[in-house]
Amino acid sequence: MSSNKISNVIKYCAITSTAAIVLIAFSLIPVSRKAFYWNICLNKTVRWFNEKENDLKGWDKASKESIAVAVCNGAVYEPKLERK
Repeated sequence: MSSNKISNVIKYCAITSTAAIVLIAFSLIPVSRKAFYWNICLNKTVRWFNEKENDLKGWDKASKESIAVAVCNGAVYEPKLERK
């Protein structure tokens, strides 16, 4: 192989690896932002549960955190009350 072909291969590898690193970095920014806001949601929800201690007697820490995870993931919706 000639030195010109080798230098072209090295340039190609450097360009593609740099492009891959840039794409990965930009794709991780939204994920880290979502994780930041999700952690805020979790902390606020657990804090709210702890403030309502009288209403949640018998709930241990794991139960409160479990329902807080469900709330922050969007799994808990406002109940629709049906009148009889």
